[in-house]
Order: sequence, then C-alpha cells, then structure tokens
Amino acid sequence: MMTFSRRFLTRHESFRAISATLSLLMVAGCLGRSPDVRHFVLGVSNSSETSARAMDVAVLVGPVRLPAYLERSQMARLEDDGEIVLDEFGRWLGGFEENLVRAITLGLARELGSDRIVSAPSKAPFPFDYQIRIHVDDMILQDGELLAVRIRWALLPRSDQSEPRFFVMDERFAASGSSPADLVRAHDAALLSLVHRISDEIGKDHPAR
Repeated sequence: MMTFSRRFLTRHESFRAISATLSLLMVAGCLGRSPDVRHFVLGVSNSSETSARAMDVAVLVGPVRLPAYLERSQMARLEDDGEIVLDEFGRWLGGFEENLVRAITLGLARELGSDRIVSAPSKAPFPFDYQIRIHVDDMILQDGELLAVRIRWALLPRSDQSEPRFFVMDERFAASGSSPADLVRAHDAALLSLVHRISDEIGKDHPAR
C-alpha cells in the first residue's frame, strides 16, 4: 500500500514535471517568435519644400496599372534565377498602388505649386487640364542593390487642340542595402525622378503664374 508521504512525493514530482514542460514550451515559443511585420509608405522621405514655380494647373493622376507582383502588400525582390520573393515582414501600408499614386500626387503638388492635383477616380469640383496615365512594367529590386524601373506614362491634355504625349522611363536606381527601409528609399528616388519628368513636360506648354 502506498503511504501518504509516497503519494505526496509522486504528486509533487508530477507537478514539477508539468512545470518544467510548460517552461520549455514558453522558452521555445519566445525563441521561435516571428519578427514583427513592418509597414511602410512612399512619399515621406522626399523634400517637403514647395517649388518656386506656381502653375495655374489642375492634374488628375491615374489610372495606374501594375505587374502582378506589385498588386500585393508584400515588398518584392527578384532573385538571380528569376524567382520573385515576397517579404512577409516588410509591407506597403494600404498596398503599393495607393502608395505610388500618393507619392506622385504629393510630388506634383510640390513641383507645380498647385493644390489642384488629385488622384483618380475623383469627384473634384473643378475641371482638369491634364490627366496622367501610368503603366508600371517593372519596379523591383535586383541583385540586392539596384531597383529596376520601367514605367510607361501618358500626358493627356484635356484640350481637344493638343495631342497626348507618351513617354518611357527605363532606369536603374541604386539601393544602399536590401532592407525594407533601403527599398523604400530607392522607390522614393525613382518616383521623384518620374515626378520631375512629368512636371517638366507640363511646364513646357503651361505658363507659370
């Protein structure tokens, strides 16, 4: 027959075994915890200064077309073997298209000195002088150091007397590293270059105030 002290020791040993198991599970959980997901936006790191020129111009930005890998919230990288790798822990807040349009719209507002730069679709209570349509063929980090960018864009004057103009931006932008923050800075640099091209084209035939 098992004595009281023996039963007590057996229970005590069982409790100790359970406690040890729970402790190991907690430690394993801490060690195996996934990194926190980080969310990023575009158009923040660019200069906030407004251009000295001020144009009496209204511009509609959009629509925009993207490749499939940019229609996701995860940041994308292109491997040497052609594989697209999506970063589960570096993401675009609100999606890439929203960020791209936001960066271009804010950039044009600064460059043109106009507060009538809006994104499509729009219910703005004023007519537009120009519409900008954008087709992104590629915008992806290659070899961990270069952002490959190919964007076709069209400048559509709303005047029936002006012909639409079509352009291609095909460039590489250096990334200082392969972290999500480095990728954001490279994207911002590319979009700022696009904004300069668009504003220069508008400036050719639209007089400044």
